[in-house]
Amino acid sequence: MNRFRLHSLAAAVIALSGCASGPTGGTLDQQARFGGTTLADLESTDIVIEEQQLDSATTQDALASYRQAAELFDDPERRAKTLRRMADLALSSATEKDMAAIQEDNERLEREVDQMVYQNTMEQVSTTSDTQRKLALLDQAENMAPTVADENVDYTTAISLYQELLNNTQNPDERAEAYYLLSKAYAMDGDLDRARESLDSLVEQYPDSEWALEAQFRRGEMLFSDGDFEYAERAYADVIRRGKGNEFYNQALYKQGWSHYKLGDYTPALGSFFTLLDTLNGHSELDNDTSMENKLFNDTQRVVGLTFTNLDGAESARKWFARNGQRDYEPDVYRTLGQVYLGQERFRDAAETFDMFVTVYPDSELAPEFSSLQIDSYQKGGFPTLVLPAKEKFVQHYGISSDYWNRHPDIREQYVDLLKGHILDLAEYHHVLAQKSGKPADYRAPASWYKQYLDTPPPSSSQGEVNHRYADVLFAAQDYPAAIAEFERTAYTYQEYPEASTAAYSALVAYQKTLANPSLSDEQASVWRDQKIASSQKFGQTFPAHPEVPNVLRNTAEDQLAQNDIPGAVKTAGILVNRQPPPANDLLRYGWSTIGNGEFDLANYPVAEFAYGKLLLLEMPATERAEYREKLAVSIYRQAEAQQTAGQFDLAATTFLRVGQTVPEAAVRKNAEFDAATLYINQGRGADAIPVLEAFRTRYPNDPLTETIPDKLAVAYEKQGNYTAAAGELALIAANYKGEDDELSRQALWKAAEMQDRANQPDASIALYQQYLQEWPQPYDFRSEAQFRLVELNRKTGNAGQETYWLKQLVNSYREAGSNASDRVAWLAAYASFTLAEPNFQKFNTIKLGQPLKTSLAEKTTVMKSALADYQAVASIGVAEFATAANYKIGEMYRVLAKDLIGSERPAGLDELELEEYTMLLEDKALPYEDQAIDILIANANLVTDDIYDQWVKKSFGALAELIPGRYAKFEQVESHVDIIY
Repeated sequence: MNRFRLHSLAAAVIALSGCASGPTGGTLDQQARFGGTTLADLESTDIVIEEQQLDSATTQDALASYRQAAELFDDPERRAKTLRRMADLALSSATEKDMAAIQEDNERLEREVDQMVYQNTMEQVSTTSDTQRKLALLDQAENMAPTVADENVDYTTAISLYQELLNNTQNPDERAEAYYLLSKAYAMDGDLDRARESLDSLVEQYPDSEWALEAQFRRGEMLFSDGDFEYAERAYADVIRRGKGNEFYNQALYKQGWSHYKLGDYTPALGSFFTLLDTLNGHSELDNDTSMENKLFNDTQRVVGLTFTNLDGAESARKWFARNGQRDYEPDVYRTLGQVYLGQERFRDAAETFDMFVTVYPDSELAPEFSSLQIDSYQKGGFPTLVLPAKEKFVQHYGISSDYWNRHPDIREQYVDLLKGHILDLAEYHHVLAQKSGKPADYRAPASWYKQYLDTPPPSSSQGEVNHRYADVLFAAQDYPAAIAEFERTAYTYQEYPEASTAAYSALVAYQKTLANPSLSDEQASVWRDQKIASSQKFGQTFPAHPEVPNVLRNTAEDQLAQNDIPGAVKTAGILVNRQPPPANDLLRYGWSTIGNGEFDLANYPVAEFAYGKLLLLEMPATERAEYREKLAVSIYRQAEAQQTAGQFDLAATTFLRVGQTVPEAAVRKNAEFDAATLYINQGRGADAIPVLEAFRTRYPNDPLTETIPDKLAVAYEKQGNYTAAAGELALIAANYKGEDDELSRQALWKAAEMQDRANQPDASIALYQQYLQEWPQPYDFRSEAQFRLVELNRKTGNAGQETYWLKQLVNSYREAGSNASDRVAWLAAYASFTLAEPNFQKFNTIKLGQPLKTSLAEKTTVMKSALADYQAVASIGVAEFATAANYKIGEMYRVLAKDLIGSERPAGLDELELEEYTMLLEDKALPYEDQAIDILIANANLVTDDIYDQWVKKSFGALAELIPGRYAKFEQVESHVDIIY
């Protein structure tokens, strides 16, 4: 503060260089001192500084001059102000004296100038008689006090002057400041008791002054240093009461907490400390390790921990946060408390503290860290009986079976190494115990821990070794099935593991132990034997150099065959026959026969053929050779069947024939060649089938298959295009199966007729269709199709009578079928009806109306009525394309009749008037016919609105265009579907 510092030379020079200007500032405010009067209002007096050599003026000289000046004032207030200046000067001088040793040499000239100016000013003070002037000069002198300490001036001078000031002023502000500075002088003089007493007086007399806040804090510090913690706490409390904004707030909280702590009031101490932590928490400087806030925050956490140790430790911490709410620095509190305990070598308390955090916050991301700190605490304290349970608890809480593991996948890698280490420690501990006891049941514990280690990701570099240990303890626990699985996993998953082959062989031993269990059922034993076989085979493949591999392979194959594990036996036998150097002849025969028989049973016939071929190259008894030759033939036959199933028909036929070529005496040759002929026929290779079938008839004349030769020949003939011959074979089949298989007989006869159609033999076709209709009146679809073919064939041969007959039979078939008539039967009936109606229509059109009109008209209308009945019959069937045709024909007949009436021959002998009247009579007669024609044609034409527009609808529009040109002459529309019938 400026009150404790001397002004610089520059300030002094500025003060002296402006004669008309006021003081640049002093210890007390000048305006307050002079009631608003400034130096500008004072008498103008020039201060002349002449260059001369002066003796150095000391602080003692200055004080003496001040003392002389003070004696000049009768007014106590002005005397007090002068004394205040003297006290400040004395205190400043004493302070400077304490620091003189560190002043730089380059300040010497500055001090000499200050001394000259100061001495000159003081001389003017002693010579002037004006009071106001004297005060102004004294104010300047204070600012220009010499900066070189006087050896003869100490803090006692300042103290006596401040005391004298207190005796000479009643101004509250000046007295409060004087007490403050007096306390400072006492403190710097080493008299701390009187320094505190001065501060006591200040806060008691002037509690609301600007000095009270710092005074209370200084009092608290002094009281705390003296061990008077109760009163120190009160002082700090007063500072805290003044609010967070004051500069001593944080330190006061900190020292208040310590005061409570020293008094043994730990709960209030925690209140102060936590209030401070809450205040500092989130401060921007906390991240700065060198900041005061960071240091204070960390120190406070440490003392909080220390405080809790004087209560119930972690339990007190838990209760405090439960009462006062969570804090984001709460983990640090528990951590610090634990560290305090560790520093005190209270290891169990430290462990319990770390565990308390986990108990309160089991799902915290910091929980694994605190659990690890708990374990570390037990280890440092030398508590092995507590370490293992703690590790077990760690695994249960954070292991792969825990909820924590599932909820926090993102932080697993932070603790998984610790987790796996703890698991392995637990496994090894229990393993040693089991080895000592030798009891199988005791091995279950290490087995459980080893398994959890292996199941915990990620795999470690010692995974293979741990897996082997796991298998060993399972074996020792007599859990042979589980041991098998783990021995095999060790051997075949970690093949880089040096003891992999040992583990693989141990698995086979465990299989033997399993199968030796008398309580196994046959089914269970079969399952285990299958697994043993697979393991043995894998052992041979993975470790082929092992000396026991050949015997293991043969025994394995035998077991597999006994188990009906044919694929396994084949695979094992394949390994056996391919070993180098080759095994003995008997082993080769065993291997190839196993492969041949196994692959045959597995339907791998090409491989079976290959194996049998290899086998037949070896020496063996004749009966055995005959057996394997037949198997070779059958394997070829089965290949042909498979090729046929796969759609490779040409290849299959060739393979079928290869049976007889390879093994002529094979019993399966007969079926093979018959199947080859069938395939040729089906593939349209009748020319290739015929010689095969002929050879078959010659070689096997009495074989039941020979009876089916006609079927094959019929197909062969058809494929070759010899339809007449095919028809003959089909007719023979129809005759042969009549009464035995009627459906086959019917289909064969129908097919025979179609073959004659394709052969363009109408007479033969007509005979077969008529035979078909005679023998098979149903189903109606085929019946109508046969009748339709007879219509076409008789039309083709010019037999109009038979054509008309079969047209009528088509209509009769439709009527007979009734509701069972299909769309095709209906269509054929409509076609037949329409065709039968056409002659009357044509006849109607050929009849001319002549005289006598009555006679010719009667003839024409009679034919028309017959045609109308025919067309109405067509329409009644309901086939759209014929219904629209029939409607058009009906409308056309009415139109033609009307037209013919008007254009009919006129009677002879009529005069002009009579002829005109006769014509009008004809028009009247024709008009109803024309109207009826229009109505019918319009109804037909209107079908376009229902998306019906065929050639007959189109013709209806054409006719209407002639009849009603104003409405229909320009009508254009195209549709393609008929839905309704007039």
